[in-house]
Amino acid sequence: MAQEFDFVNTDAAEIYNTVMEWLMDSVNEPLYPGDERRIYGEALVFVLVNVYHEMNDTAKQRTLQYARGVVLDALGERVGTKRLEPAPAYDTFRFTLSAPQSQNIIIPAGTRITPDGSIYFATKETAVIPAGETFRDVLAVCTTAGSDYNNMAAGTIKTLVDLIPYVASVSNLKGTTGGDDGEPYTTEGDDRFRERIRLAPSSFSVAGPLAAYRYYALSADAEIIDVYVHSLKANEIVIVPLMTGGTLPDEDALQKIQDVFADDIRPMTDVVTVKAPEQVSYDIHIKYYCTLEQEADTIAVVEGENGAIRQYNDYQCGALGRDINPDQLKKYILAPKSGLEAVERVDIISPVFTELSSMQVAKFSGELTVFHEVIGGDGV
Repeated sequence: MAQEFDFVNTDAAEIYNTVMEWLMDSVNEPLYPGDERRIYGEALVFVLVNVYHEMNDTAKQRTLQYARGVVLDALGERVGTKRLEPAPAYDTFRFTLSAPQSQNIIIPAGTRITPDGSIYFATKETAVIPAGETFRDVLAVCTTAGSDYNNMAAGTIKTLVDLIPYVASVSNLKGTTGGDDGEPYTTEGDDRFRERIRLAPSSFSVAGPLAAYRYYALSADAEIIDVYVHSLKANEIVIVPLMTGGTLPDEDALQKIQDVFADDIRPMTDVVTVKAPEQVSYDIHIKYYCTLEQEADTIAVVEGENGAIRQYNDYQCGALGRDINPDQLKKYILAPKSGLEAVERVDIISPVFTELSSMQVAKFSGELTVFHEVIGGDGV
């Protein structure tokens, strides 16, 4: 992790002392609390601290470590790297006729289907239901990009907006997938883009460095959060990607990465294989202790929707090769992000420490057993 640094001193206490010393030296006498000149100096300190913070932030954004938003875009342009755009979700839709027809029925490209009148999917290409047949399966994509429109179940998108003669029904067949948010102007989006910018110079080489393979794999799909590249032999390259939320890549995602490494990207002698990581599951079985006064708050902090257990599971599946570590779970419970110090102690039966390789990823099995016990303020 890069070391934190500042271009300008922004310590409020030091700025306060500097201003007060300067004022007292200027008037050649002490300035006690309540003195109008001291009050003026204290007001000046507030202004200076804010100005120095702004100056420091502006200077730091010139560096890759701290740049964000459009400034990060400008740094990416220096190495030919652009922010990944969001991609729309898609599904296969079946258009069914009321009865076989004596002529071909045309389904124009851009024909829209909706589940609720606010979300629309449009067919990618013109399709034809041949005379004598009753249905045709057509690919359609969401007209709005983003991951919000994934996981819409089969059969839930079935209202035809642009009516076609003789078409009696239409419905999605598999469930929507493939939508992603790209690299948005958020902390998470900036961090993903920053990592690709950092790797970009490696892609300039035509000799196939491993960092270049990682760069191109991360650039293949915005849903990819981690990539491990392994060289089995001199010319055999294995690429292992991990998707958002610690999920495994499906066949479409694997093929998308494989397609990136065409002959003009990789050395012609390199044989590239893309494979999903191996999942190593773990259970959670814990017992924690709290006081009666803070029992309700403690349960929320540990077991709530965004509590310590959820945070731990997100952490474990967030990167390849991250060892299954019960001490990390204890950390989330005893020192929660909420700042509530309610848990007196915790006993962790499982998970147990398990070392993972760079081609493995942790996965919560869903087996969760949590007990808590109310104790006195001095503990058990």
